[in-house]
Amino acid sequence: MSSSSTSNQNDSLEDNETQNENLNIDGKKKRGGSQKKSWVWEWFESDETGSICQVEVIIGQLCNKYYKNGSSTGNLITHLASKHQITEGIKKQDFVVRKKA
Repeated sequence: MSSSSTSNQNDSLEDNETQNENLNIDGKKKRGGSQKKSWVWEWFESDETGSICQVEVIIGQLCNKYYKNGSSTGNLITHLASKHQITEGIKKQDFVVRKKA
């Protein structure tokens, strides 16, 4: 047996072990926490207790509206739309911040 085929077998064993770690006892995939796929996470920071709006409302001042864990992304979307007129297509780099009055 050549060293390259031994190496390939070891790689396959490691891949199988990694795949097995991602399965529950019944063979289903483990759920690994929230994946944060929604566009709202560009505008919010979250930790173990909740989420905080990071929209800059005036130059140098963040909104900082807090939503405790359990708030749906729908609530966060509503906040962005009603308070900041931010919708899904708007990117942070395109958002215009008001100057201090």
